[in-house]
Amino acid sequence: MNYVDLNQTVLSSLHSGDEQSSDDEIKTLNSSSADHADADIDTTLASIRYSPANVQAVFGELQSIRQKLSEENERLKKKSDLLDQWEQRMRETIEHGWQAHKEKFDTEVNSYKEKLNVATKDLKRTNENLQVLREQNGELKRNLNDLRETNEKLVEKSKQAEKRAENLLRLNQIAEQKIKELEKAIESHKKPLSTPNDECTKSLSIPDQSVEHSPTHKTPTIASTDSLIFLFNWLSDISQTSLSEWPMSSSIPSDSLERYSKLLTILADQSNFCLNKNHSNLILSYLKLVYYSLITIECPTTGGQTRHLHSCSYRRLCEQILKCEKNQERPHLFDDNEPLIRLYACLIVLLTCNKIIDLIACYNQLRLDLNSKAFIDLFVTNRGIIALYRWLKPPSHHKRLIFDTIDLLLLLCTDSKSLRPFLKQLSNDTWFQLFYQLTQQCNDSVGLSITSGNIHLPLTPTFDLKTMEKLGILFEKLSELLENRRLFAKYNFLYIFKEWKQKFVTDSPFLVLNMKSTLLNLEQN
Repeated sequence: MNYVDLNQTVLSSLHSGDEQSSDDEIKTLNSSSADHADADIDTTLASIRYSPANVQAVFGELQSIRQKLSEENERLKKKSDLLDQWEQRMRETIEHGWQAHKEKFDTEVNSYKEKLNVATKDLKRTNENLQVLREQNGELKRNLNDLRETNEKLVEKSKQAEKRAENLLRLNQIAEQKIKELEKAIESHKKPLSTPNDECTKSLSIPDQSVEHSPTHKTPTIASTDSLIFLFNWLSDISQTSLSEWPMSSSIPSDSLERYSKLLTILADQSNFCLNKNHSNLILSYLKLVYYSLITIECPTTGGQTRHLHSCSYRRLCEQILKCEKNQERPHLFDDNEPLIRLYACLIVLLTCNKIIDLIACYNQLRLDLNSKAFIDLFVTNRGIIALYRWLKPPSHHKRLIFDTIDLLLLLCTDSKSLRPFLKQLSNDTWFQLFYQLTQQCNDSVGLSITSGNIHLPLTPTFDLKTMEKLGILFEKLSELLENRRLFAKYNFLYIFKEWKQKFVTDSPFLVLNMKSTLLNLEQN
């Protein structure tokens, strides 16, 4: 039975003609059929009686099976060869396509590399050009800054030239007016003199000549210049020591003030001799004595009550100092090589002069000289702020002079070895009272309401934010001194500073910053 089943299985597999079977399947089938055949033979031989006819039939069947298997094997070999050929062709086709694609991609990659190299070179060139442009831009910026600074200087010089031109025009107008007045006076004098009596005319002309040519200044009785220098320096030292507690007028007796008044009159009489003599030491000692005599008389606590008594002496001193030499438009003392002579001349003009043109010229000279720290030291040592006090206290003669005075105070606030002595000179009730009045003017200009029941202020010009910023710098410097805390509290400056800090947050950040620093200094103290 097993034998019959094996034959049927082999025949069915052969007749099916399945082309998908492989050599392995055939080998497996042969091995399994051989095993089963042996088993069947063994069992058949063991169980059934062996018959030659049956053996022959079985052998014939096996032979036919063997022939069919060999045919099937040949067919499979041919099919395997066909499959190998097809696989080889497919490999060649794939390899050829891959090689074509590889060459295509290599060419594209090479082209991209070339483009990248070109772009890299362009980028490096662009970076180099950009670096060159940056350097040129920096150079242009530096040149622009230099040009701006030059332009600002030229603008300042042009403004100063315009102001000088305006002053010259005013002086020309004044001179023309004086010439016209003199012509009218001469014509009025000619009319009574044009009489037929010649003797009368001579008698009248002689007194006129005596008036014109009479010496207006007394010559000194001491002939030696060195003696005058010694005398002037000695009196100056005495005057300087008496001003150690300025502006307290109680330290100067009334009889001393009278002596200084007489001395000032004598000095005014000798101004023509002392200032026109070509001796710098004599001019310096003379101006020093005049200056200290003036600031002794011009004590702020006197309220200027004695100023009208010396108006003639003031006028003569001012005229002699402002006298110009031939072919010069400026006073020769303002152009002197000795800084102390320039300083004393300017300070005396500030104390004696009332003409706006001359005062502006004096302020311009001081502003120019105060750019030097050495001149600042001289200014502070000789108490130049006493001369500035006159043009800050109300009622001021001119608003421009107030602004110029504040500018000079700001120049004196620069960092130098004289900064602390300068601040010490401002640390008294006289100056803080004046500063309070200035803040009141600032508050009036911006509409703030700051009241104080104990202090009544006169009506004065109002200020702008720039002037308030300058005052803020000055207040910040003064707040660094511990002893000024009492003065700031006495005049209610803390409330003023807080109100300014809240009021000008958007309009003037610089002023707000100064107020914060000032309040911080006062609170720390």
